[in-house]
Amino acid sequence: MNDNNANILNNFKLINKDEIIDFINSHNGLLELIEKAFPLVRKYFPNYSYCLLYSIDPEIVNLEHLMLFINGNEEIYDEDSMKLQMLEREIRDLEVSDSEVKPLLLVDV
Repeated sequence: MNDNNANILNNFKLINKDEIIDFINSHNGLLELIEKAFPLVRKYFPNYSYCLLYSIDPEIVNLEHLMLFINGNEEIYDEDSMKLQMLEREIRDLEVSDSEVKPLLLVDV
């Protein structure tokens, strides 16, 4: 990943930066997905902050992914949950060069 491509990551607090970058580098198309998904995240959640976390599922061997957390407002959690569902649908419908990376990016409020 070069510096130009990594600029999109400046929009997120990176919880475990080295692991995130390694994971993105090992999955072609994941950075492209993040770049295309971010405008959608901002469309639905323009006033929130965002963070990325590389995560390994403790129950399923070799299941790893990036979590994109949207730091929402607990007072309007139900509204945010509905927006999250719409966002997830739009992300599923994104055209990217490798659609197999889509399950590697999970989004949550």
